[in-house]
Amino acid sequence: MSKPNWTGQKRAITATLAALTSLLSVPVYAQTSAIPANSLPATTPVPVGPTPPLSAPSPPLDPARADILAKDLDDLGQMLAGRWDNEVQTFFEPEIGVPLAQRHDRLHTRIRSIEGGNFGPVALFVEYRSGGEDGVVVRQRVWTLSVDPNLAAVRLAAFAPKNGATIDAAWRDSAKLTALQFTDFVPVAGCDLIWRRRADGFSGETRPGACKVMTTSTPPRVLNVSERHDLSTTVWDVRDIGVDERGARVFGSAEAAPTRLRRTSSFVCWAGAPKGSETIIANDLLLHDQGGTATATFAGATPSSIKLRLRNVEWPIGQNRPSLTLYILDAGGQDVKGFAWAEPDAKRIALNIGGIQASCTRDERATWR
Repeated sequence: MSKPNWTGQKRAITATLAALTSLLSVPVYAQTSAIPANSLPATTPVPVGPTPPLSAPSPPLDPARADILAKDLDDLGQMLAGRWDNEVQTFFEPEIGVPLAQRHDRLHTRIRSIEGGNFGPVALFVEYRSGGEDGVVVRQRVWTLSVDPNLAAVRLAAFAPKNGATIDAAWRDSAKLTALQFTDFVPVAGCDLIWRRRADGFSGETRPGACKVMTTSTPPRVLNVSERHDLSTTVWDVRDIGVDERGARVFGSAEAAPTRLRRTSSFVCWAGAPKGSETIIANDLLLHDQGGTATATFAGATPSSIKLRLRNVEWPIGQNRPSLTLYILDAGGQDVKGFAWAEPDAKRIALNIGGIQASCTRDERATWR
């Protein structure tokens, strides 16, 4: 197998939240005044105008079709749930010469099912962090899934916390998710995603002309937003475009690649460093395989701390085969001290570089820790 041709973590992030905008359902809301060319700013929703009226009652579905859509609803909910990250995409974009205006910010997304809560039988809590799993929370949502008989599809509706509130670490605690109250959220009207099964996954789109956002610039502008999602068990591609009343593009691009999030797998790791004739061990380090990082600290050892990074990579160019790769980096996370690689579905990966050791074992039970 060819050796991964990486010399360390480097990437140039120039778009502000381009990936985030690809994933959000947003009604006509007040936005921040300056919208970069390839992004939509994260804001606290403030609905404009009255709540739209309820739609007319739907005709009953044929029983066979109803059963198919019920399965689609359940399968889509299970497929969305998990953790997603586009770190590999952001790493390679400078390497393969993607123009600055078309590069993506890194986005880590947690989507956890709400069991037995107040939002209906199939509901999901969604949290977006910019820059990785430990980055800043930029948006939280509750998504509900339901069968739409008129469209013979699954409808995804979004709800935002009132007044831009942040629900601290709700994704960690299933009981906390179940206790969420419908009255603490506002509906994100007009930007529902309509999902239909395709091949081994699903595609979801906004309705033409239905999804709009409003800027707070002077004068304010109403933007028409379109979203397209293509989802499989391991990859989630998202493309969005926003244009103003004159048809001028404000964010997104038909020429740019979609935001490509990959489902993460969780690992529990340990690391060791020498202290004389002993080895000081740091246990219970949690990593995911889409650029996840963890810091190990060793009292009295040399070095006193290191950083681990884990990637499950499919190279966009060249002949290198997909590989699960574990790195040992310096404490600042800049210089690679050593790395090892294995098959993408390996249960365990380990290395020893000059007495500095690390070992990671796949453990999906750690997903929500």
